[in-house]
Amino acid sequence: MDDISLALNPPRYVKFRRPPIRVSDSTSCVWPLAAINGRAPVVLDHRRADLRGVDLAYPRTDAADAIASCPIGTPYGTVSHLMPAMTPALAIDGGEITFAGRLGHGFGIVINHGNGWASHYANLQAVVAIRTDLYRPRAQYVRAGDAIGYVGAPEPDAFKCLHFELWERDRERVFAPVDPRPHLGAWSLRQHYDAFTPAPPKARAEAA
Repeated sequence: MDDISLALNPPRYVKFRRPPIRVSDSTSCVWPLAAINGRAPVVLDHRRADLRGVDLAYPRTDAADAIASCPIGTPYGTVSHLMPAMTPALAIDGGEITFAGRLGHGFGIVINHGNGWASHYANLQAVVAIRTDLYRPRAQYVRAGDAIGYVGAPEPDAFKCLHFELWERDRERVFAPVDPRPHLGAWSLRQHYDAFTPAPPKARAEAA
């Protein structure tokens, strides 16, 4: 077995010096997308009755906003929204990754937060975790705000957006999806800098 395979699939008897990140070490919940150069993410309004969760992207202020980096009619932009390349998806809270692997056209991740809540991410073009659908890795833990993947599209050549679901465990100890929008208002928003995406006019004015 080569070094890469051994790192991905360590023997069960190997003891790691650094303990895994525990849920109790987590801070308060954060948005699954960070604000890019002062540009806050929003919930897309194309929600269907059969769609669980929400889709998140970044709004345009006008038709010329970020047109060079996120052209209209491409996976990176529509008339009203944009999604910069390699935008990281963030863990909303600390927890253990219970699924990381292929899901539809892209990849998905499920995190069990250990407090009766779980979160599900889809439309990822890549995951920052060992894939559980290919390997049987050791337990993988994350903290609130950790990058867990990069936003992709639900199908080829479609607009990129992050699909996010919030699950709550009911009395039968079964996780069921709930509307995450009432919770988003209480969660903090991390800040992210991207050299290729211009800040919105309001953020530029405040910086000046």
